[in-house]
Amino acid sequence: MSQQKIDQQRIGLVAGTILVAVAILVGMMVFYIMQRHAENLLRQTLQTSLQNHVDIAQSEIRGGFEKGLTVATRPLLINQIEYANTHSGDNATLTVLTKAAQSFLSTGLTAISLFDAQGKEVAHAGAFLRKPALSVPVSTVGHTQILYSNQFFLRTDVNMVKAGRVVGRVITETPLPTLSSMFKSVERSGKTAELALCASTGANQMQCFPTTLTHHIFTLAKRSPTGAPLPMTHALEGETGFVIAQDYRHQEVVAAYSPVDDLGLGMVLKMDSAELYAPIWSQLRYLLPLIVAMLAIALLLLRWLLTPLVTELVRSEREARAANVRLRDSENRVRMLLDNVDEGIVSISSNGRIELFNPGAERMFNYRSADILGENISILMPEPYRSEHDQYLERYLQTGESHVIGTAREVAAQRSNGETFPMELRVSEFSLDGQRMFIGIMRDITERKATEEKIIHLAHFDALTDLPNRRLVQDRTQQTIAWARRADAQFAVMFIDLDKFKSINDTLGHNVGDQLLQRVAQRLIESLRAEDTVGRQGGDEFIVLLASLSAAEDSAVVAQKILSALSAPFVINGQDLRTGASIGIAVYPQDGEDVETLLKNSDTAMYHAKEAGRSNYQFFAQTMNAAAAERLLLESSLRQAIDRNQLLLHYQPLVNIADGRIVATEALVRWNHPELGLISPARFIPIAEDSGVIIPLGDWVLRRACYQLKQWREQGIPLQRMVVNLSPRQFRQKHLVQTFTQVLKETGVDPHWLGLEVTESVIMENPEEAIGILCELKALGIELSLDDFGTGYSSLSYLKRFPIDKLKIDQSFVRDITTDPDDEGMVAAIIVMAHQLSIRVVAEGVETEAQLAFLRGQGCDEYQGYYFSRPLPADELDTTSVAAC
Repeated sequence: MSQQKIDQQRIGLVAGTILVAVAILVGMMVFYIMQRHAENLLRQTLQTSLQNHVDIAQSEIRGGFEKGLTVATRPLLINQIEYANTHSGDNATLTVLTKAAQSFLSTGLTAISLFDAQGKEVAHAGAFLRKPALSVPVSTVGHTQILYSNQFFLRTDVNMVKAGRVVGRVITETPLPTLSSMFKSVERSGKTAELALCASTGANQMQCFPTTLTHHIFTLAKRSPTGAPLPMTHALEGETGFVIAQDYRHQEVVAAYSPVDDLGLGMVLKMDSAELYAPIWSQLRYLLPLIVAMLAIALLLLRWLLTPLVTELVRSEREARAANVRLRDSENRVRMLLDNVDEGIVSISSNGRIELFNPGAERMFNYRSADILGENISILMPEPYRSEHDQYLERYLQTGESHVIGTAREVAAQRSNGETFPMELRVSEFSLDGQRMFIGIMRDITERKATEEKIIHLAHFDALTDLPNRRLVQDRTQQTIAWARRADAQFAVMFIDLDKFKSINDTLGHNVGDQLLQRVAQRLIESLRAEDTVGRQGGDEFIVLLASLSAAEDSAVVAQKILSALSAPFVINGQDLRTGASIGIAVYPQDGEDVETLLKNSDTAMYHAKEAGRSNYQFFAQTMNAAAAERLLLESSLRQAIDRNQLLLHYQPLVNIADGRIVATEALVRWNHPELGLISPARFIPIAEDSGVIIPLGDWVLRRACYQLKQWREQGIPLQRMVVNLSPRQFRQKHLVQTFTQVLKETGVDPHWLGLEVTESVIMENPEEAIGILCELKALGIELSLDDFGTGYSSLSYLKRFPIDKLKIDQSFVRDITTDPDDEGMVAAIIVMAHQLSIRVVAEGVETEAQLAFLRGQGCDEYQGYYFSRPLPADELDTTSVAAC
């Protein structure tokens, strides 16, 4: 045998031996790597899965505890429990607590009990577990337990604390369904996979809930017989980690362990080592033949010197595989992007056929991709765009002219059910395999358009009545002015103010007031033509624009129609409410040629309608501007009159008819203006009432009158009583009684020395509420008089219920009692009726001896008028005939 062959054999033998050794080493390394990889993979999987279970468990336990804590910290429950502590057995409180407890069942609680400070149960809802199979305390605020009875529950016992003291406690019970279901889900991880949840019961013992392998509650020692800690021991000691050790079954396991937050619980997720390595050993029988085969192939290739070719092939194959992976990943990313964007994305061919229809487009148009691919894109368009689209596309392909490509625009689109909706569209062109293609990105802007329309509506319409607001009315008035100038026409602007609205709003509440404004708005709309405009100016004021008039007098017909419509009662919440309106009318062009002037002049006319007795209309006249200016001047000056000491009181006596002695004086306010001189109350009292100045003015009169009475008594003048008038707005104050109490306390006046006069029209605005207020004033000791009796519309049924002491006959009846039989009979009847009700009678406006004689003959108790004395300043009043107290 030649040396060459021997060398070749030696080289072959050495090469083969090396190749075999390398193959065996590679096989061992592969087995080791597979083993380590499986172990690491399981470690990561177990730890990740366990952490997820721990997070879910502690989240659910914390959530259950938060539900109990939420109940224990509810201010309403705390206040009710505190009230129950001091009012034991109060049925109303117990009912509230029971309803509150029942309401918390909808939050996921299965049972709740409320206890007072003495530990007595005051409310209960739901059913608590009677005999749970296992109860484990949890480290939280209060006394919290995890219960087990075929599933997990959380029971919390938390004190209810107010201002640092315990006023009661609440016990709640919440199911933990997620915790219960976790144990079942672990069964799918392997035959020996086990999830365990345990708690320490002492230094060396722990108690465990049923697991996926052990379906009953069991107690374990924390260490094995050899002294090694069980995986659960590490978890209960607050440690988190991974271990290969023996479990309570004395089986070697791969386990991940972790505490459940700081709740005193531990959780372990584990699997038998045998099951872990079983796949590796099972794969080994396939691996050994593979290694032998690879060795044989390697030897053959080595013999034929094919190693370089194999290397090149492997490299080429690897590069091709990598390229395929990159291409597949790129396609997946594109597909994921198309499938998950909110926008609809549609691509079409040059003949308009749909080739791509992503899920966003499916949701937008309610078509399935499989049903619409290949259809013409015009199916997504309403008419007339559907019929025109193919011609437009053909013209673009021929000329290249387009107003759509590359720009975003709003278009109309159509869903599969025929519904049309607004859409924002951006179209781009691209080329694929030499073919011209188009892709459209679409966004449904229905909500955005609706929001825009709502904003526009809110900017131009009143939110309460849905009438045009002031801005829109002014804009329409400006447009009407432009039209009227071109057509040489005329139109009218009406300013409407509701009568008695403030009284209704103050006494019955803003909800009723709002409903009344809505009903008024509807009646105004029904009273006008379609081309007219009615808008809300604000508060209880409305503007009407009569767009065209044949004559200015036509607006009076409309005004009367509105007055009639508003005079009918409004039934709201079962009550008949009556209001009216004062209407001012300004006509273009004679009353103004611009919006501001027309509105101002109609407003001025409206105030004159109010002064004319309300519930009427007035056309604007230039003389009204002077009156309006005077009114504004008086209102402005009146606000300063109190501070500038321009007001003063005059006093008119009330005289006992029997003995002619003064029994009281009525305080009457006067205004000494530095420029206008002494102004009559008839001029400034209505202005004060309308503007609200009557409130501070009334307080000033009350204080001054009380101080004067106190001064007279200190001077030895034994005046029995000082009488003051109460205005309508004062009577409607929420804190009227408190105000009077405070003034009497400040001035030191005994309430029995004070008398109040209230008109019957004020009382009859809301009789039931008025009776309550009068009773409170009467309880203070104040004498009450019903002023101007006979001029209003009070009924006898209410009159006998009013807690009044005196009834004042209006001077309009007294004036002609000696010449008019009707007035004579009326006054006589009033006196008899009042005495039958034990009410004293005062006649006002007595100016002659004959009038006084008639009243004396009818048994009238007191009188007041110029016959005895005019209203005089305090220092001019003759007090020599004052009756002793």
